[in-house]
Amino acid sequence: MKIQFLALGALIALSGCAHSVHEVHVSDFMPKKSIEAGEMVKGQAEQFVVMGFVDNTLYVDQARARLMQACPQGDITGITTQFSTSLGFFSWTNKILMQGLCIKN
Repeated sequence: MKIQFLALGALIALSGCAHSVHEVHVSDFMPKKSIEAGEMVKGQAEQFVVMGFVDNTLYVDQARARLMQACPQGDITGITTQFSTSLGFFSWTNKILMQGLCIKN
């Protein structure tokens, strides 16, 4: 009985995870038209890391490209970039979320 509780406790302790936001950057906000004329767009990407070994080193560029694709014929202003991490057991996921206001030309 004790061994089952210890095994269950170890399993819960080892499978725990945490999330944290490291940085948030904000660009300038210079609309050429009224704010109501624009719409919010976003681009996001992730990098999975296992014990320091990464599988995607271009995830920030991918998030930026997705943001730009969301507003193909307009200008993006008021961009916020959020860098966060979700921790797991001997692994973590770096996340980039970019959002901005797309003002159509």
